[in-house]
Amino acid sequence: MRNKVYKILGLLFGLFWGTSVLAGVCVQQHNNIGLMGLDNPNGAVYASLLNHDGKCGCNIVRFTTSNTKTDKALAILLAAKTSKQKVRVDFLNEGDCNSGYRVYLQ
Repeated sequence: MRNKVYKILGLLFGLFWGTSVLAGVCVQQHNNIGLMGLDNPNGAVYASLLNHDGKCGCNIVRFTTSNTKTDKALAILLAAKTSKQKVRVDFLNEGDCNSGYRVYLQ
């Protein structure tokens, strides 16, 4: 009986926690990379976003060390820029262009 209760509580916790984590995520696709580089001495990476779908309303993105591994984000952005590939950028908070935390080549 106790195991059933724990399973149900775990399921409910997972559902509520999972939806709250995903609630703020915004995905902006088909971004071309313009100006990009190191934005400040703390390691924040900046990139201007061109010709995108506009879903998150961001023309720039900042990846900070508190959100992601900025050296990895910089490497992916550099690869996209040099190969003229579009990228998908995920923001932690919709409308907060300084909350970039994932980037993918498209």
